[in-house]
Amino acid sequence: MRADLLLWSLRYYKTRSLASKACKGGKIKILGKSIKPSKEIFIGDKISINKNQIIKDIIILKLPKTRIGAKIIDLHRKEEEVSNNSSKINVKTISIKRTKGTGRPTKKERREIDKYL
Repeated sequence: MRADLLLWSLRYYKTRSLASKACKGGKIKILGKSIKPSKEIFIGDKISINKNQIIKDIIILKLPKTRIGAKIIDLHRKEEEVSNNSSKINVKTISIKRTKGTGRPTKKERREIDKYL
C-alpha cells in the first residue's frame, strides 16, 4: 500500500494530499530515511511520523482496504513509545521588541522572526 494512502486511511491526516505533503516534506520516515508518498508499505514496517513537533512510532499490523473508523484503528497499527524526550513539544518563545510606530519589520528582522516559527 502507498505511504500517503496508508497514513490517510489510518487517520493520521485528514486528506491524502496532506499525507503526501508530509511525505515530501520529510515528516514521515522509515528506518531514519525520509520516504516518498509512493513508497510501498508492508506489514511489519516501522514508521516514524513527525506531526506538530510530536514524534509517533507505529508498526503496521494489517493493511486496511479503505479508510477505517477511529474505533478499529488499533487493529491495524501498534504505537510504540518514543524513548527519548523528542516526543515533547519544543516551543520556542521569541521576544522581539519593536517600538510603536516603527512600521513593518525589515527584511532582516523578518528572517529572524521566521527562524523561530
